[in-house]
Amino acid sequence: MAEKLDIAVANYKVFKAIAWKAQTLTLQNKKYISEFNLPILGKKITDYKNDIKTYFDSLNDIVLENAYLELFASFEATVVEKIKLASGEIVKVSKEKYDSALPFVGYEERFVKNENDLGSLNKILDLLENKISTELHTELKTIVKYRDKLAHGKRFHNEVILDSIEDTHSVMIKILNEI
Repeated sequence: MAEKLDIAVANYKVFKAIAWKAQTLTLQNKKYISEFNLPILGKKITDYKNDIKTYFDSLNDIVLENAYLELFASFEATVVEKIKLASGEIVKVSKEKYDSALPFVGYEERFVKNENDLGSLNKILDLLENKISTELHTELKTIVKYRDKLAHGKRFHNEVILDSIEDTHSVMIKILNEI
């Protein structure tokens, strides 16, 4: 189930390599500004090499942020899928094992979490609080804050920084293995 997370990190590495190659070519020859249709095309360039580096630094930040958002979305979808599978199994077993005349029959689905209960990463965070190790839960809280920072504007949780997308991926894989 972690394939989506692996793809998110792989996509980031591809985009990063493409951006690096484009930067290298553009630094070697100005014709690449127009060939790559860089937004600095037609603008007054004061320091060619510095302007190119500044542009690609900014582009790399955008690529990384988008990769994190893809990783977060993939993680959330995977957690919801795992919970749906588990919830479906619980409902199935309760219907198979218990007589419909028992007082709680018909209510069993209310005790089971489903995707309607998991509308955000914060809800997933709450649900997993006692299901994963304290260390992983603390790391997941930081990840959720960083995701909120990216998704809702940098005015939120501006102090939150993640080590790397690979480390974040690793934490998410550990969480998926524990649930």
